[in-house]
Amino acid sequence: MKIKKYLYLAAGLLAGILITYFLMKQFQMDSSSNESHVIAYEIQKMNKMIVAEQTFSDVYSHKNSRYIPGLKDYFSFDKKVLLLVNAKVQATYDLSKLSVEIDSTNQKIIIQKVPDLEIQTFPDVKFYDLEQSSLNSFSKDELNQIQSNAIQHIEKSIDQEKLKKQAHAQLIDNLGNLYLLGKAYGWEIVDQTPYAKELELKFK
Repeated sequence: MKIKKYLYLAAGLLAGILITYFLMKQFQMDSSSNESHVIAYEIQKMNKMIVAEQTFSDVYSHKNSRYIPGLKDYFSFDKKVLLLVNAKVQATYDLSKLSVEIDSTNQKIIIQKVPDLEIQTFPDVKFYDLEQSSLNSFSKDELNQIQSNAIQHIEKSIDQEKLKKQAHAQLIDNLGNLYLLGKAYGWEIVDQTPYAKELELKFK
């Protein structure tokens, strides 16, 4: 009788341990799954353009003269145009293209790929002043070419290195949010991007 009693107790104890184990395992999986949803949501919120922006303004002038050789001082037909050029230049990382895998089973956030930097110019050109004569007037194609030259001229004045540095600094801050998020939940960050060492030094 005592042996049966001990066997029942042992069986009951074993059953209790197994039930507790499976309950804890289930709870752990549910917790990990919930954390995975939270992390995915936070990453989605971060999916915005990182922008470093500069604005430029310039006055571009073009002049052309038509005259009879040797008689320029007496017969000269001039035309000229002034253009006001405003340009907004943006350096961007489109984080909607950020490749991140969430391994909820092993509680890992794997940063696989960061999109390339894009630099875009948004020019606004206005004709400020235009003078011409019937014997020397601007054609439509000529004005279009002058407008294109004005845009190229202002693009050459863009400090692209400064823009790239500003965009890079903002990128590191945004990626750092993933490191801080992982740390808050006790998840491991696996960074497969070229920024891994820089981010580890700053956020780990």
